[in-house]
Amino acid sequence: MNNMTEKIIGLHASLFDDDSGAPITHFVIAQYTIRTLNSPGSQTVFQGYVSQSAFQAGKRPLTSRVIDVPQVPTGGDVVQWLYELAPTIEGTDLYGAVPVTASV
Repeated sequence: MNNMTEKIIGLHASLFDDDSGAPITHFVIAQYTIRTLNSPGSQTVFQGYVSQSAFQAGKRPLTSRVIDVPQVPTGGDVVQWLYELAPTIEGTDLYGAVPVTASV
């Protein structure tokens, strides 16, 4: 019996490093913060890599992007929630990014 499920492990977007012109295509959540008082919301820091294979090989990120989310999670897997929500936030570099999934 196979109990494996698909989880989002990153986001794919076609960006370029401003200084070098290198492509940055694979983004992973490095950190997140949940605010529950005064102005509830979330903030996520994504690190951007040349590729998924560069990330998996332990290469350093070329950039980071901070995305503010005007919501807080209601339960469940917070990282998955942030990966699902980030590509839907207009006006950010990761708007429209494609989820990268893996069986876990």
